[in-house]
Amino acid sequence: MIDFDPRTRTWNLVLATSFHALRADPDGRVVCLGSGPRAVGPALPIASGALPDDPFPRIGVDRQGRRDEVVTFGDHTWHEPTLKVSFPGADGGLPIRDVRLRYASHEIDRLADGRETLRIRLDDPVQPFSAWLCLRVDATLDVIERWLEIENRGDRPIQVEQLSSGTLHLPAGRWELLHAAGGWAAEFQSERVRLPVGTTLLESRSVHTGFVHHPFYLLSFEGGADESHGTVYFGQLAWSGSFRLAFEQRPNAALHVHGGYSPFDFALSLAPGERHATPALLHGACADGFSGASQRMHAFLRERVLPRTDPPEPVRPVLYNSWEASYFALSLASQIALAKKSAAIGVELFCVDDGWFGARRNDTAGLGDWRVSPEVFPTGLRPLADEVHRLGMKFGLWVEPEMVNPDSDLYREHPDWVLHFPDRPRTEHRHQLILDFGRPEVVAHLADALARIVDENAVDFLKWDMNRSATEPGSVAGKAIWRRHAEGVYALMDGLRRRFPRLSIESCSSGGGRVDAGILARTDQFWTSDNTDALARVAIQEGASLAYPARAMCCWVTHERNHQTGRRLELATRFDVAMRGALGIGSDLSALDDAELDEYAKWIAFYKRIRNTVQNGICHRLQRLEEAGTSIVEYVLPDASEAVVSTVAVERRIAQLVRPARLRGLDPSALYAAFDRDEREYVRARGAELEALGLDPNLGTGRYGPGYSRTLWLRRIG
Repeated sequence: MIDFDPRTRTWNLVLATSFHALRADPDGRVVCLGSGPRAVGPALPIASGALPDDPFPRIGVDRQGRRDEVVTFGDHTWHEPTLKVSFPGADGGLPIRDVRLRYASHEIDRLADGRETLRIRLDDPVQPFSAWLCLRVDATLDVIERWLEIENRGDRPIQVEQLSSGTLHLPAGRWELLHAAGGWAAEFQSERVRLPVGTTLLESRSVHTGFVHHPFYLLSFEGGADESHGTVYFGQLAWSGSFRLAFEQRPNAALHVHGGYSPFDFALSLAPGERHATPALLHGACADGFSGASQRMHAFLRERVLPRTDPPEPVRPVLYNSWEASYFALSLASQIALAKKSAAIGVELFCVDDGWFGARRNDTAGLGDWRVSPEVFPTGLRPLADEVHRLGMKFGLWVEPEMVNPDSDLYREHPDWVLHFPDRPRTEHRHQLILDFGRPEVVAHLADALARIVDENAVDFLKWDMNRSATEPGSVAGKAIWRRHAEGVYALMDGLRRRFPRLSIESCSSGGGRVDAGILARTDQFWTSDNTDALARVAIQEGASLAYPARAMCCWVTHERNHQTGRRLELATRFDVAMRGALGIGSDLSALDDAELDEYAKWIAFYKRIRNTVQNGICHRLQRLEEAGTSIVEYVLPDASEAVVSTVAVERRIAQLVRPARLRGLDPSALYAAFDRDEREYVRARGAELEALGLDPNLGTGRYGPGYSRTLWLRRIG
């Protein structure tokens, strides 16, 4: 609900369990009155506008502590701005680098799905410049989308030097930040740090999201929250390019959060009459801990962000990818043989990975030449696609459209189509360069090539890879390339999905290098990591679950001896970890005997029974790895009819007890039975007992060392 009081010019954004209040003060500044959790009950306005909105009036000479909803450079210079603009000076004089935004008008729109959007127009009193502060309220899912739109209403160009999607003002206190950091094969490592006085940055300085930081956060008062208790403020940025999240802890203990484009090497020129809208910053607050924050982000991404195929898919299909079975040694006969084995064990989507196109016999050549290789597939790919479809599966292909090998027809024809500075070296990573998406002709060429491949080969699924970061970012777009690249990727994906409504896409970037709410609006799932070692994956997937739902997280079962770490793990452990998301199989099925294939088939059948609960249920992290070397996760359907409890021990410490996992979200009065893969019943108890006393993760097996795992399916009885 959005409520506006015209007497005090106060807006109350009231959600299911949270609120955000703001007002236009007598000077016309739009300021934050407060935000955070609220008591569950009727959607009534929280703030009246009667209380002072500046909690720190006239402290020394610092009048920059105001909680402006849009912090502008000019009258603010000491602290981080939301917006910094340079206007041309009069008669060729010095440029004017000062913006003062004042309330002009507002409107409230209601969408067909019940969401409401508040658009507040802010005008500069002197310059022909306007900004619209936009806040879209999803009251049911407890999330606000915030973005900024700016317009040059003058007759000369203006230069925007810094631009964020939004600035949030949190209550005073000592804050802790929970986020995910990492690198290749070690993505989404959970980090929990106390914010020092000053500014803490999470950022990417590339044309994609990157590994080092992921654009989401969970904030709590120091020592004040755990997985199920305490106030948590959360957010994530819907942007796949160069980004920055800045957490500005003031000396007076106030915390400001800024999210948007990275100002590093940033430039945005607005021509007369031109308008620009930023990506959205999704944010909210809750009183039920980190799992509560994650649940709200998961639900919002599932319901509002992830795309819908035609016809819709209630769950993601079980995938087989032929990379680790074939590498570059592809042939029609070998892929059909793998497809038949895949279908026999219950796979629903068969994907051919790298090596099907151009001169791509290894990773040094052919990238950019999106034509089926007659050397590998003399009769084309269509016979394989037709056989895959005849077997009852969907057909997928690996692509890496943003890249090119110097040893390719495309590069030989268009050597200037790559990011580079003239007469300077062109650094190759993995023998490849990045195409310049600042050139419209590059994006148009790729749109035609990809559409032709999808159309001619009846492709249902694309694994869209992106395997390097930017160097020498020289582009015809200049500094705008940091935005133009992501915008070009979005345009390609959006165009393909419009033309082929059945098509689904997986975001891959050497693993989890491009995962964010922006790319998830165009892709159905993401490749979490190239690291498929099950025990290493536990931490990676647990960190990803802080922001992203299991439905979107692609997780593979691969060989007994992992080809990255060399570690050997039981098949049960590999499945127990991979079943925490959208299940994929990457093993060489041709190397497995009939008994092993039968085991795969039994696990896949079990996963199909539980996957609706895993992919669409409410996720509770009952025990984090950091607590006792063991991860215990529960997924429960909203109606509490089913739950899945997954336990994986990564580390076993001598003489350390592992507490029973106290389940959540069950019907206290209902009776539940817990079954394993083979329908053996282990426990029968009422929901109240399982929530109060917990479920023993060992379940009397006498085994509880590294690699021990167990997945149980709980069903309400009667």
